[in-house]
Amino acid sequence: MQHFSNIKDYNNYIGYNSPKKDLIDIVCYDDFENLRLSSPEISTDYYKMAFKRGMGDLTCYGNTSYDKQSGFLYFMKPNQAYQWETDKPWKGYHIMVSPVLLQEYNIDFSFFDYEMTEALFLTSDEQTQIENLYKQIIVEYHKDNYELDLLIAYCNLIFTYVGKCYKRQFDTRQPLYNKVVVEFKTLLNTYYKNDTNELPSVHYFAEQMNLSSKYFGDLIKHHTGKTASEVIQEKIVSEAKQRLQNTNKTIAEIGYTLGFEYPTYFSRLFKKHTDKTPSQYRQ
Repeated sequence: MQHFSNIKDYNNYIGYNSPKKDLIDIVCYDDFENLRLSSPEISTDYYKMAFKRGMGDLTCYGNTSYDKQSGFLYFMKPNQAYQWETDKPWKGYHIMVSPVLLQEYNIDFSFFDYEMTEALFLTSDEQTQIENLYKQIIVEYHKDNYELDLLIAYCNLIFTYVGKCYKRQFDTRQPLYNKVVVEFKTLLNTYYKNDTNELPSVHYFAEQMNLSSKYFGDLIKHHTGKTASEVIQEKIVSEAKQRLQNTNKTIAEIGYTLGFEYPTYFSRLFKKHTDKTPSQYRQ
């Protein structure tokens, strides 16, 4: 797999112009005709947010019957492998930005870690708004004396708007995502029946439903009002209560069977949720 550690080499590979700087680049696909239409797996050191329109098969990006056929956005994170094959050049824009720059400006959104299959499918109004924002940022980027602070401000505005659009997508896909919530709770309720000695994790349940941990977590929080971690912890405490009441095992043994490596961690979580230590609860 080929990996690109700088934007210049990546752009040369795809068919874009060289970037003005190596920490950030904004590209309008419509400006290029001879783009690479297929590629084996590649990866980069950068985050990329791509807005594309007029593409055909969108099932690999997570398109569902609840989505409109309009533009869509997806994200790539550093070191994430991806490949493509298409019949014609795509239309739209993308932003590539270094994690160093995002960290410097304290910019962090959970959707940065979504998978390509968890793309955002835009309504026509959202597409118009996104296109307008991209047009504004690319005008600034093409200036000889562009201001990096202004570019980052535009990026942050786009990211904030994208977050709002994802919430709308969670709502419009509610029948689909209600099934995810139900399946999550079903898996959680049967988790300890498998005689496991491992704590249940957000990553485990996300993996069971073929979702990224961040997307799964945001979905659960949106539809239940609680984080996936909170729901899991409540189940652990509920299971602990049953074992404290119905078995003669020691506190340490119960903690171990629930997946805690150290009894103090078990006691701390239990008290956080009940205001009592396991011993006090048992008495």
